[in-house]
Amino acid sequence: MKKFQQALMTGVSYMLPLIVFSGMTIALTGMIAQSASAEIPAVTTLNGFAWTMINLVPAVFAAYMAYAIGDKAAIIPGFIGGYVAAHPPVEGTSASGFLGAILAGLIAGYAVIYMRKLKVPDFLESIKKTLFIPVLVGGLLYLLMAYPVALIVGALNDFIIDNLIALSQAPQYAFILGAILSAMCAFDMGGPIGKIAITFVFAVWNDPSGLGFVVNAAVFPGIMVPALSVGIASLIARNKFTKSEIEMAPASILSGLVGITESTLPYAFRDPIRVIGANMLGASIGGAIMMGFGVSTAGVSGVFGMPMASNLGIFIAAIAIGTGISVATQVLVKKPVDETIPTVEAGEDELDFEITL
Repeated sequence: MKKFQQALMTGVSYMLPLIVFSGMTIALTGMIAQSASAEIPAVTTLNGFAWTMINLVPAVFAAYMAYAIGDKAAIIPGFIGGYVAAHPPVEGTSASGFLGAILAGLIAGYAVIYMRKLKVPDFLESIKKTLFIPVLVGGLLYLLMAYPVALIVGALNDFIIDNLIALSQAPQYAFILGAILSAMCAFDMGGPIGKIAITFVFAVWNDPSGLGFVVNAAVFPGIMVPALSVGIASLIARNKFTKSEIEMAPASILSGLVGITESTLPYAFRDPIRVIGANMLGASIGGAIMMGFGVSTAGVSGVFGMPMASNLGIFIAAIAIGTGISVATQVLVKKPVDETIPTVEAGEDELDFEITL
């Protein structure tokens, strides 16, 4: 199970730069197109290219998930499987999306490990890794992903997305989804739980319904609120934070504005229950507001999502309300710092958090 989790996190970490590039390019070209009085061919072409890159995200994810399991020889088979998961070649089948990409990464990785153990004549040993393994495992991934996976997992993926679309279009239920996704991001501040939520967002990013941009907006409070709230709270209630935490406050606030949640970690290490609990509360309410009002954005990371927000007022209000609730909660529940007791610095903490971006 730990091997699977590590592979999953590796796939997510390697696909993030592609998501950031594509999302920011879509956001910027969309802004230019909206403000221009006439169509600009170069901008339209760049926007189309960014969407092409978005369509490659499942393939990149599966490739590097496979790489984490089976090393370099598994990259291309994983890429093939991930691509077929997003673009089923057989008529009558459905895209299996990220569910299929996860399967592709697993199958490719372990198939390569198995193929390495097979004995071949000595004169073929030198080309086994560069020829036989990529071709045979790549062909296997194509057949599996194009037929049984596209039929079974594709149908399951369609069912999930259809129900999520229905949920997102019903404000009386949509807020629950927004609250859960945002709270997951706030829980471990860039760790595996938050990456699961982000992976879900990417799974529906290019859905024609626009659901991807709605759930994308819903996780912004979970990404921004933690760092903003600890920074602001430490400036307001100075007696409840250490000297080093107060000194880190400006950097933490700036990090929150640009969507870097990890700056919350030093605060959470010292007082995890109160800090994480307050941040999850504020983030979940902010996410509920985002999703309940159906706010969407194609932007990525912090304030860079604001220009493309479908309702800028609600977007800002959701972040501000979530941050305000988290700050107020921390000010109320945190205990004053006893300066006579040595505090544990983040680098000395026994907890071992591995954050990979």
